[in-house]
Amino acid sequence: MRVGALIKKTILVFFAAAFLNLFTWGTVTAQDLWFSNPKVKVQVSGEFYSVQSDGMPDHKWQQVNPNTPTPQNIRVLIPRNPVKAAQTTPVPSRGPIAIAINGVVFFGPEDAHGKLAIENHGLDSCQGHPAPTGMYHYHSTPACVYHDKRDQHSPVIGYAFDGFKIYGLLGDHGLPPRDLDSCNGHEDAERGYHYHTTRDFPYVLGCYRGTATVTGKNRGGKEMGRERMRPGPGRGGDRMRQACDADRRRYCPNMPPSREMHECMRRNRHNFSSTCQEAMRQHRPPPR
Repeated sequence: MRVGALIKKTILVFFAAAFLNLFTWGTVTAQDLWFSNPKVKVQVSGEFYSVQSDGMPDHKWQQVNPNTPTPQNIRVLIPRNPVKAAQTTPVPSRGPIAIAINGVVFFGPEDAHGKLAIENHGLDSCQGHPAPTGMYHYHSTPACVYHDKRDQHSPVIGYAFDGFKIYGLLGDHGLPPRDLDSCNGHEDAERGYHYHTTRDFPYVLGCYRGTATVTGKNRGGKEMGRERMRPGPGRGGDRMRQACDADRRRYCPNMPPSREMHECMRRNRHNFSSTCQEAMRQHRPPPR
């Protein structure tokens, strides 16, 4: 009887493991990385998680611009063991900066013309819209991806390209955190360093606290971007911030990154140095 019971127990354990494997393959392939969309594939690639997604929203979306979401070929490398870097790195003001748990990417706060997308372009009820390439993306807290529970910390809603997790609007006890740093993140004993989305600028990320890597292609095969982002000179908006830092301190003093600072820079741009004005022209091409 004991041998028979042992055999039965072994068989039950075997089938239980097979059952769990059946429902986690393709959705959860790493202990500390989870995606809600089973179409998202995750593999371990050395020191990174390789995340592949077609970028299509798994929720209803509304037609808020002339573009239509189309399947993409997105591949993102997320550090398996993110660590805080000695210096923060500015996130690109435009284009992909993170990926949500449903495989849709987050973009920086600006649109292609250097305006705040959340104010100047229609976003659907999920705070997203498709780019001209067909890449659907979020610019703020994606309301369709998660739901907060009363008096509780928001769940994980995505991963920044430096590997740190992104949570929703609420911190401990269901209250918005008040100690976020310039990157929109903070640290606690339970979750370590992590980011939060916010209702105000920068909405998702203000900078990278770690080191980010991103690579991918859109549907047409055009590179979405491939670079190792490290502290120091960057692209586009990062170079502009460096060129305009002195003018910002002079004309918009003591203003943290915010909607108000963004508008202050615009109002005073004619007083800025020629170096700053040229950087702004390169970063913000005129509307076509």
